[in-house]
Amino acid sequence: MSYLRTAHERETYRRTFYEESDVYINKFGIRDRTILEATERRLTEDRAAEGFPARAHHRTYAGFKAIHRHLFQDLYEWAGRERNYTTGRSSVPFAVPEYIRRWMEDLFGQLARDDYLIARSTQDFATGAARYANEINACHPFIDGNGRTQRFWLRMLADHAGFDLELGSRDRKRWNEASRVGFIKQDHRPMARLIQSRLRPHDSG
Repeated sequence: MSYLRTAHERETYRRTFYEESDVYINKFGIRDRTILEATERRLTEDRAAEGFPARAHHRTYAGFKAIHRHLFQDLYEWAGRERNYTTGRSSVPFAVPEYIRRWMEDLFGQLARDDYLIARSTQDFATGAARYANEINACHPFIDGNGRTQRFWLRMLADHAGFDLELGSRDRKRWNEASRVGFIKQDHRPMARLIQSRLRPHDSG
C-alpha cells in the first residue's frame, strides 16, 4: 500500500515503527513483536475488565474513539486518534486519512437516523449491525485495534437495543473472514450470520 502514500504519509508511517522493524513504537519500549502482542492483549483485557468510561457509551464517533483510547491508552500514544497514513487490505485501500472523520461522522449520523437499531428483531438487528460493522472496517479509522474496538462497540450497541452479544476468541476466525468478505465483496451476510448466532434478547432467559 506504500505506493498510495504521499511523501508526508510515508514519513508518518516510518515514525510509527521502531527503525527497520514492524514493531509499533510503544510506551514500554518493547521491540519484540511477540512480546508486544502479548502485552497488548493483557493490557487491553485488563482495561476492558475494569469497565469503560461513560463517554465510551455515547453512540457517536467520539464515543467510538473513546473505546479505542480506553483499551490502548497504556501502550500507544495514538490510542483514540485517527490513522494518519494510507493503508489497506491486499491491494484495496481503506479510507484515506483526510476522509476518515467525515466517513465516520456520516456513518454515525445514519445510525442515529436508524434509531440505533432499537426495536428490531434479532435478525434485523444483526443485519443492520453487520452493515455498520463492515462500513467501519472499510474506513479503518485507527492504526491498529480496529476489530477489537468494533466488537466492544457492537456489544454496547446491542445492549442499548435490548440484546446480549457474546463475541469471543472462538469467533476470531469467523470475524476475520466476515470482515474480509464485507470489505472486498461488500457482502454483509457472513457478518450478519455471525452476529445473529451470538445474539440473545435480554429477556430470553
